[in-house]
Amino acid sequence: MLTLTDKKKYVLIFVLIIIADQVSKFFIKANFELNPYKSIIVIKDIVTILYVKNQGAVWGLFSDPAYSVIPKIITGLSLLALVVVLYYFLKLKGECAWELTSLSFIIGGAVGNVTDRLIQGYVVDFLDVKIINYHWPTFNIADSFISIGVILLVLSIWRGKCSQF
Repeated sequence: MLTLTDKKKYVLIFVLIIIADQVSKFFIKANFELNPYKSIIVIKDIVTILYVKNQGAVWGLFSDPAYSVIPKIITGLSLLALVVVLYYFLKLKGECAWELTSLSFIIGGAVGNVTDRLIQGYVVDFLDVKIINYHWPTFNIADSFISIGVILLVLSIWRGKCSQF
């Protein structure tokens, strides 16, 4: 098992993701009102910046106040998942570049969102995407890196090049 110092570039990747995520969320909270009618169109009919507080699970599921215990459960499960991902990150050999990169993306995104949940009790989402008639749930930079990381991890496992998984 390699140490974190043996994986400096991968640690740098997830630290940069955490910073980008937290800075973007700070900017959104400082410059946008929590109002669905106050938004900025980035690409007409496709991408909008819209400040949303996500107290629920992925895509805002269980955000209703009737599910008040759900955010606590989600935070606990997120922390548990983060520990598992960190374990595999530490366990992987240095030559498993795809896997280490994918886990770095997942760790960076997970830490960004868990930080929000622990400090604020909700996650700041702000990227609102609509493609043709499909409206994707509002998300953030952390969500993007988690999604990309999971896709890379699935592809790397499918490739079968790294025997660690």
